[in-house]
Amino acid sequence: MHSVDHVTRGTFLVASPLLRDPNFLRTVVLMCEHADEGSWGLVINRRTALTYGELLEDLPFPAAAGGRVFWGGPVQPERMQTLYHLRRDLGDRSEVCPGVDLGLDLDTFREVVSTSLTPGESLHAYVGHAGWGPGQLAAELETGSWITCTGEASFVFDTEPDEMWERVLQSLGKGFAKLANVPPDPRVN
Repeated sequence: MHSVDHVTRGTFLVASPLLRDPNFLRTVVLMCEHADEGSWGLVINRRTALTYGELLEDLPFPAAAGGRVFWGGPVQPERMQTLYHLRRDLGDRSEVCPGVDLGLDLDTFREVVSTSLTPGESLHAYVGHAGWGPGQLAAELETGSWITCTGEASFVFDTEPDEMWERVLQSLGKGFAKLANVPPDPRVN
């Protein structure tokens, strides 16, 4: 993994220890769209207590009892998004970064979670998303609120959410790895 200078679809935004907003403290955001008109992404390292069955009605057991539901961000928490890597053909795909696709319609989501995922397949559901208006993300990048790097499927699907922020920083090298040791509240250091 390596740092990047420009944000594009598929970039990770890694919260800097300078970022004090509790919505984004120690988060990793996968950018899903980035344009002059605004940007949005999903916080990928905050799991909720929700199951798929609590999120959607009429899911059969065992799908209703399982599933990883994540908090994608503070914007539109009533809206569900999905990130997935599936080996089956579902028609058009919307790749965010290699090995990570965005969005399943509700019928397809129900169908996928009602069957067993095969080895190498992954599916995560998110409620809400993170959003920025025109110029807002650029201003946050200027102040050092975010560290930018390439997004990777292994972090999205294979890394425990509680460990992700630290592990992404460590993957960027010694200079960034040191940031993982900054306490959440620097005043107690």
